[in-house]
Amino acid sequence: MLPKLLLIEDNPSISKIQRHVALRIGYHVDVADSLAAAIDLIEVNDYFCAVVDYVLPDAPGGEAIPLTIGASIPTIVMTGKLDDKTRDTVMRYPVVDYITKESRQAYLYLETQLKRLPRNEDVRVLIVDDSKNTRNYIKNLLLRHKYLIAQASDGEMALEQLEKFDDIKVIITDNEMPNMNGTALTSKIREKFNSEDKVIIGISGTDDNRVSANFLKNGADDYLRKPFYPEEFYCRVSQNLDMQENIATIRRQANSDYLTGLPNRRYFFEQASNLLKRQKFAHQVAMLDIDHFKAVNDNYGHDAGDLVLKEVSRLFDTMFGKEHLIARLGGEEFAVLFKDEQHENNQRLLDQFRDTVSQLEINHQQETLKVTISIGAIVQDTQNIDELLKPADIYLYQAKEQGRNRLIIGS
Repeated sequence: MLPKLLLIEDNPSISKIQRHVALRIGYHVDVADSLAAAIDLIEVNDYFCAVVDYVLPDAPGGEAIPLTIGASIPTIVMTGKLDDKTRDTVMRYPVVDYITKESRQAYLYLETQLKRLPRNEDVRVLIVDDSKNTRNYIKNLLLRHKYLIAQASDGEMALEQLEKFDDIKVIITDNEMPNMNGTALTSKIREKFNSEDKVIIGISGTDDNRVSANFLKNGADDYLRKPFYPEEFYCRVSQNLDMQENIATIRRQANSDYLTGLPNRRYFFEQASNLLKRQKFAHQVAMLDIDHFKAVNDNYGHDAGDLVLKEVSRLFDTMFGKEHLIARLGGEEFAVLFKDEQHENNQRLLDQFRDTVSQLEINHQQETLKVTISIGAIVQDTQNIDELLKPADIYLYQAKEQGRNRLIIGS
């Protein structure tokens, strides 16, 4: 279901731009050109967030802001006024942000905020501070932006929270705390997690510049001195999360096959080596190959071949990708390394996959394409992935030699 956005704006040209931005992101948009119209819409709709003009014909002093805030709607204020009095009036309310309508950049910034709000619902932030008032203040700032919250009163409790919540992506930690201070906590976290896994933002009320340096040297990504402006706080959190997500995207692209989206050969070998070292039991691996794939390309064209690869990969990911290590090794060849010792169950799953592929009907232009797949598998106690794949490849070759569309399990 699309999130609902309420635009309160009396200028048709501006509301048109705002609506275009929101629709492009994926919001369902309602537009109110007055306070009265906004009241009517709020009475019959639940809104994910609102973008509110400061000056309206029937609300010239920002009266629409307490309307949406009072209805528990996260609110972004857009205003053409730049004076301090307007800013102070806006910031008396727990708004998500305020944006001045002074340039094209304002609408790019609005787009950034509207994109991030839905994503924030999956981001947990750990607040670490021995002051309950400070924790509550930061918590309330973060809740405006729909973040999930975890809290700790010192470094030792923070480490317990990290064990409890595996979805913590940001740690905001004070330095001056009992038991374990912020810089020691930062160093401890970095023993296990890098910046791609957890963002750490240090905070402190001290005037000692060495504190910020110590935080950064111990692995923090950023630092804020208390008291800080809410706008600066939000920008620092958002920018660090954006950087974390950009790095994750680059990593995902480096580890994924460009055509199918499956993990690629490089990722498979890297993860398989780590898995075999951690899990001390006999593992099962399977090599899978689409039968007569060259004939598909020759007879129907490479776009048909690509479609076959995508459809088989989609099924492959659905049946194996959630629990086991899979990859497209190259061309029409795939591999799966099972992460458990349920060898008989895994063999049945492999044969079920083979049978399901044989029943696939792939529509391409005016043709219905059908393919089969051959599988070779082996169970062996080794920490070397090559020692698993080589015999599995031999049994795959035997499956091809014996008529294709079959599974051969080696011993």
